[in-house]
Formats: sequence, structure tokens, C-alpha cells
Amino acid sequence: MKLLSIVAASVMLFADMASALFDASNKRVEYLTDANFEEKVLKSDEAWIIKFYAPWCGHCKQLAPSWEKAGKALKGVVRVGAIDVDQHKAIGGKYGVQGFPTIKYFGLNKKSSPSDYQGGRTADAIVNYALD
Repeated sequence: MKLLSIVAASVMLFADMASALFDASNKRVEYLTDANFEEKVLKSDEAWIIKFYAPWCGHCKQLAPSWEKAGKALKGVVRVGAIDVDQHKAIGGKYGVQGFPTIKYFGLNKKSSPSDYQGGRTADAIVNYALD
């Protein structure tokens, strides 16, 4: 019983950490999971730019405000997503995520591999890349 309480507390802590990196209610950035990734991203007719992150990662925390701004600027043009790879390891493994944050662009042709984003970590740089 004590172990169950510890596990429940850990899950709540990680959920709080993830929400600190990404506000799922904002509708500018879509929170992705193993369960919805294929349907939302791979089966969509829209381009996506996705941040693969870990809630404990300092660089991920620094990127969060810029990612939110990019999501706002790209709304209706390119979909902006975020996936917690600690929680959804299968997706991270499938796309070769080895460090955090990793940003990938999934263009209109989902049969080709996504592009690795190597640009600046500002909202302007992310938006410019997504629009090109």
C-alpha cells in the first residue's frame, strides 16, 4: 500500500512538471502521446513541428516560452506539438531522439522522414523555419 502511495505521488509530481513545461489548455501547442501521435500527426494533411522533451531537462524548460510563442504565431498555418519522451518512450525511439529537446518537422508528405530542426531556439527562428 505504501508503494502504491509513492507511485501515485511520483506520477502526480511528473504530471505537474510536464504541465510547467507545457500548458495543455492553451490550444497553441498540442500535447501528443503514444496513443494519439499517429492519428494527429502521421494521418493528418497538415505540417507539424514537434518538440520532443523531458520534463526534467533544463534546456526544455528554457525553450518552453519560445515554443508557446511559436505555437501562437503558427496557429492555423503549421501545427505545433510537444511530446514528453520520458512518458512516451516509443515515439522517441522511433524517431531517434537521443537528446532534449529535439525538434522535428513533419511536412505534408508523411511517407518521408521528418526533418531535424537545427536552428535557433527563439520563437522567431522556429516560426521562420516552419514557414520555409
